Amino acid sequence: MENVTAMFGNHDKVNALRLNGYGEAEFDIKTVPLRYMTDYGTTINSTKNITYRTDTSEELGVHGQNYKVVDHKRMIDTTRSIIERSGLKMNNVKENIRVGSRGSMCYIQHTFPDHTVTTPQNDTASLQMLHINSHNGIWSYQGSAGALQSACLNSQVFLKDTVSAYKSRHTHNLDVDKGASLLVEVLGMLEDNKNIWCEWSGMEVDRMEVFKTIANAANSKFTLGKLKEGLTIEECLELPTCYNNRHLAFMINEWATYRKLMGSTYWALYNTLTHWSTHYSSSNRKNNIDTNTQFIKNTETVRSVIQKFPLAKAA
Repeated sequence: MENVTAMFGNHDKVNALRLNGYGEAEFDIKTVPLRYMTDYGTTINSTKNITYRTDTSEELGVHGQNYKVVDHKRMIDTTRSIIERSGLKMNNVKENIRVGSRGSMCYIQHTFPDHTVTTPQNDTASLQMLHINSHNGIWSYQGSAGALQSACLNSQVFLKDTVSAYKSRHTHNLDVDKGASLLVEVLGMLEDNKNIWCEWSGMEVDRMEVFKTIANAANSKFTLGKLKEGLTIEECLELPTCYNNRHLAFMINEWATYRKLMGSTYWALYNTLTHWSTHYSSSNRKNNIDTNTQFIKNTETVRSVIQKFPLAKAA
């Protein structure tokens, strides 16, 4: 393959990334036994451990004694090492490290411009790798592959559930290095997904299917329930509980834009979903869900929703 270099040929380029440090994840953690005091003033050791940041003393998570804490910096080091071994071309590789929930959650994203395919509308999409980790038990340590669409900067979600092939719970059996090495085996999906995207660009999707898909992604159970009762799309959108769902409203607006550019196709619907998962930002902090954490959650939602698209099982 002409776009693959010799093993360990990326040493210098990866070292340049290492010299940049760990970005927002540049902090140490410590895990200690959790203790509590009884009404009689006696200190009792719990069966749980607590992990905290040593720089801010922020609590990151409470876990059982068999839970194996994976430091964000170790996850980042492992990711860089597997890239170094992968043989991928790394000219102008871009690395993005983000931390959420006060440091308990982290992801690192790499984009590889040298591994690019042409997508419908003569746009291009470059290979991306995403690794995520958490100290609060929300995410297992896991990695997945995707692509970055150039024109709209949407992070395209691959159909295949790569996460299931490369996912480890935080237990003493966790082998981060082995898990990371598995990711190399799924990088060939870029071409397969490109072919499906091209097919989608010529497949029309009806208006009701679009609305149901968006309502599913927005987790608008109220709207889906009203559709089952027989209400029309217009009647649903007149109901405050429906149109006050910010995710649903955001995607409906984006669908109008992509439909104009790409027609009423599954490709336009797919880009509507990935635009939402990539760019949606809410000022609502009621559930303490920050932008970085929401990006991962929305990406996982899109991967689930598009499994019902035509040709999804062929990926």
